[in-house]
Amino acid sequence: MTTLKILLRFIIILISNFTFSQVSESQKINEKNILKIFKSTIDQDKRNRISVTANPWSTESENYLKSDTVKLINPSNKIDENYCHLINWTFYRKNKFIRSYGEYCNEPANEKVTNENDYFELKINETIHGTFLELYNKNKIVENFQIISIEKKQSLSYKNEIQYILTLKRKNKKSGSR
Repeated sequence: MTTLKILLRFIIILISNFTFSQVSESQKINEKNILKIFKSTIDQDKRNRISVTANPWSTESENYLKSDTVKLINPSNKIDENYCHLINWTFYRKNKFIRSYGEYCNEPANEKVTNENDYFELKINETIHGTFLELYNKNKIVENFQIISIEKKQSLSYKNEIQYILTLKRKNKKSGSR
């Protein structure tokens, strides 16, 4: 009887681990695929205004401002990631986004008001040294990243939510501060 109980517990643990785990797969890094992924995350209401809280790619702001390697997550669960101060990239076109700054740990949560310096166009360049993401503001390049990886995770929970994790390595630091 005890072996049967042990076997049943083992089966329950296996089933629960499978049910609540995530399936992860690396995505091909090329211009067409990256732009397709960015486009798939656009969640705007089609009016003539842009909501910066609509499905942003997020990272912890201190990491973004100080580190050479940046991970942007879409959609990010701010509670799971334990982020308080975020930098968000909210796409409104596949190659255009608004960068916003948010503070979510204190009530009420708040976001810095965006201005013309927060609107970016991105260009993707593929070279023999890798694939690079260049950020332009007012037709001037302000940041340049090498795309290290893009990962797609699909939760097997009841929501069946897809999450992307984009890992970038900064190539220069012309801006990045507020």
